[in-house]
Amino acid sequence: MENALKKNQENDSDFNQFKVSLKYQFLSYIRTRRFIGLAIFSLAMSILVMALMLHTEYSTLKAADSVSFFYQYLSEFTVLFTLLISAFFGGDLISTDTGTNAAYYTLVQPVRRSVLFLGRFIAAIIAAFIVIFLYFLVGILSSLYLYGTVSVLILNSLGLLVLFIAAGIAFSSLFSGIFKSPSNGIVVSILIFVLGFSIIDEILGALEGIEPLFSIYFVGEIVYLVFDNNYPTKVISSSRFGPHGVTTYTFLPSIPQGIYVLLAYIILFGILSILIYTRRQIEG
Repeated sequence: MENALKKNQENDSDFNQFKVSLKYQFLSYIRTRRFIGLAIFSLAMSILVMALMLHTEYSTLKAADSVSFFYQYLSEFTVLFTLLISAFFGGDLISTDTGTNAAYYTLVQPVRRSVLFLGRFIAAIIAAFIVIFLYFLVGILSSLYLYGTVSVLILNSLGLLVLFIAAGIAFSSLFSGIFKSPSNGIVVSILIFVLGFSIIDEILGALEGIEPLFSIYFVGEIVYLVFDNNYPTKVISSSRFGPHGVTTYTFLPSIPQGIYVLLAYIILFGILSILIYTRRQIEG
C-alpha cells in the first residue's frame, strides 16, 4: 500500500511538472516576436490567397460548394506552410537549453527531461496550431460569405492538421537536439522540409514510380484531401518528350496511410528527440 501511494505521488508530481512546463513554454511562445510575426504572416497570406481566388475565380467558386472550396483553398498553401511553422517551433525545442545558458538553470530543476520535453512539445503544437488556424479561419469566413455554410469536414481537416503539426514538430525537434545552435536546427529543418522532401518526392514519385509514403511532405496532403472522397491514389501518364517518351507518375496518399505515417513520425522522432535531450543534459 505504501509503495502504491508513493507511486501515485510520483505520477502526480510528474503530471504537475508537465503542466508547469507546458504552461510557461506556451506563455513564452505567445510573447515572442516570432509568434506574433508568424501569426501576422499567416493572416496576410490567407487574405492574399483568398483575394486572388475571389478575383480570378469568383463565378466558379460561387457555383461550387463549401467542400470543393476548401479543397481548392487548402491545397494552395497548407502543406508547405504547416511544415514551415513546425520547423520554427520544433527546430529549437531542445537547443533552447543545450545551445544557451538556460541549461545551467534547467539542470538543477527536479524534473525529468522527458517530462520537460513533453510539456514543451505540446506547447509547441498548440502555438503552431493557433498560427496555422488563422489560415483556416479566413477560409471558414470566406465559405460563410460564399455559401452561407461551412462543411463539417473542416473538423476532420483540423484534426488531421493537429496530427500533421505534431509530426512536423517531432521531426524538427530531432535536429534541435543534434545542433546546439537554435537557429541551425530551424534552418536545417526548413531546408529538409522544403527542399529535401519535395525533391525526393519528385524524383522517386513522379519519375521512378515509387510511392513516397515515407515523406511527411507527401502524407501531409491528407489535410485537404479529406475534402475529396473519390481521388485516385495513383495516376500514370505519358508524354512524347524525348526519343522514347517519358512516363510520369502522380501519387496521392489515402487518409489511413497518411494517419499511420504521421503517427509513426510522432512516435519515432519523439522518442529519439527525448533520448538525445536526456543524453545532452547528462553530458552538459
